[in-house]
Amino acid sequence: MAGLLWDPGQAAAQAWLFGSRDDPSEQASVEWWNAYTEITGAAGFSLIGPQWRGVTRVDVEARGANYAFGLEGSFRSGIYGRYDVETDEWRDALRILAFARYRPANGNTYLRVGPLERTRLGTGHLVHFYSTSTIWDERSAGVEWQHQGANHTLEAFTADITRPGVTGARLAVAPFDRGVPGIRSLELSATAVQERGQETDLGNPFRGFEGSARMVAYRSDSFDFVPFVSAAWLPDYGQGLLVGANLENANFIDTARLYLSLALHYNSADFRHGFFGTFHSVSGPNRSIFAAGDADRRDIDLREVERGNSILFESRILFFERFELWYAFQRFHGVQHLSEYHLRLFFRSRNVQLVVSQDRRGLKGFASLFGDLGEENRLRFGFDLRLVGQVWLLMDAHYTYRLNTVIEGNAYHSIQRRFDPMIGLRAQF
Repeated sequence: MAGLLWDPGQAAAQAWLFGSRDDPSEQASVEWWNAYTEITGAAGFSLIGPQWRGVTRVDVEARGANYAFGLEGSFRSGIYGRYDVETDEWRDALRILAFARYRPANGNTYLRVGPLERTRLGTGHLVHFYSTSTIWDERSAGVEWQHQGANHTLEAFTADITRPGVTGARLAVAPFDRGVPGIRSLELSATAVQERGQETDLGNPFRGFEGSARMVAYRSDSFDFVPFVSAAWLPDYGQGLLVGANLENANFIDTARLYLSLALHYNSADFRHGFFGTFHSVSGPNRSIFAAGDADRRDIDLREVERGNSILFESRILFFERFELWYAFQRFHGVQHLSEYHLRLFFRSRNVQLVVSQDRRGLKGFASLFGDLGEENRLRFGFDLRLVGQVWLLMDAHYTYRLNTVIEGNAYHSIQRRFDPMIGLRAQF
């Protein structure tokens, strides 16, 4: 399994939590002589909002020792005509690209182009589960890039390769020796994020800055204990302080990665943890969420966030290329409903592939997860089942968002439900 062997320096740098670097749905450790291409052609029905249509779809995936890419193209039509949102601008051609990634066997460089789904910088204080496909029909092809040196890690991303958007970078430096527990493993990092093309309500560029420190305080045969502290600031708005610790193992008996994190977050007014997150494209500057047919705003504007504190718990287990369970919950202690939840579940076998992801905001306590889904809710459910031979049942369901209207520069969004059941043929070459 090239590039997966454990390196103490890599564990200290926490490089594997950057974006989709080790996303199991996009990876397959194959040698160059086992490179393959998989093609799926399918047809069925598509429900978008209240309307059914017919759909045809072609997927192409290719995997090699250092690269992987996926293409997803679909066409929908029905008694009311074709679904022209898929073909009404030149960027729709780019949306066929699901991902294209390059990661050589030494693991020191990672580059990915395509819609961003789980971008994160460092502790996630500013950038946490950032996505560019929350508005599915307007999803953009972004870029993630990472380079690791002997004592530094540089990470960068941009949300859209065709126009200004959210762009961020993080530089982490370990001035001593990452491989030795204690103060010598100290790592310092600085992060800057800017949404190009947007301004604060005071007329300044919309930016965020973060500084953090972490070190391996103790190392056993199974885990590293890694305390950390992070301070973040949104100029013209507010600031936050994050203090916590991780239990990490980058490679558990050449089979899995394990990660646990517990942290306390203190925020001033006008600041929220992971502001550049899943809902940023529908609930950021000059953007808001409404229920269809309702005039009341359902999300909370950054300027209206009150001072408070949160407890953050995060756990992740990854069995390389086969299984992932990633759970994160931020419990906000205050009057406002600012708790937030993220889930990623993936399973793959010879005959089945399951993908589940959910992101929710507007929550109170843990029990609110079992209540009304609300309007701050994004869900993806994908299920592929081999029926016989090369014949597969494909099911894909989305809760994403659509742009309703723009009034005086303010964009208004509401939930869009999509469901595509299909039957297809899948062949590998």
